[in-house]
Amino acid sequence: GNSCFDCKIWAKKGYIPKHFAIYRYEENMKEYFSRYKFMEIIVLEKYFNKKLKQFKVFLKKGYILVPVPLSEERLEERGFNQVKGLLEGIPYKNIFEKREIEKQSSRTREERLSQDNSFSLKKGIELPSKIIIIDDIYTTGSTLYQMVKLLEDLDVKEVLTFSLAR
Repeated sequence: GNSCFDCKIWAKKGYIPKHFAIYRYEENMKEYFSRYKFMEIIVLEKYFNKKLKQFKVFLKKGYILVPVPLSEERLEERGFNQVKGLLEGIPYKNIFEKREIEKQSSRTREERLSQDNSFSLKKGIELPSKIIIIDDIYTTGSTLYQMVKLLEDLDVKEVLTFSLAR
């Protein structure tokens, strides 16, 4: 039907994204996010946080929210994890670790879509059966795909993905 370009590429690989987002990632949004990511404007965080209260619906249905992890290097460079900022006051569980591969934004779309999985599960994690992976911006979907694939290979029953913008 009306699935987007990325979804069609993913479908060929046998992956049907179950993804939802609040905003379209257009010019205003890009401006917003560059401020948000790199200047850490608390006001924006509060604003987005209100939007995320809708997660409570999923929590009631038994889903566990899982943020996309930042690698240690990225965290040091940036000083904060914007995805965790979005989840302030909402229960979530960290189950992933990320190995540092070069910065996603410095890679071409093709490189992103074909890269090896840079995520692994933390040791000793008990996997929930219903998970929503949370990210701030959906670009090619490759980050979320890697995590979904990992979880599906480990027999997690239901995996949804969410981003503020796409």
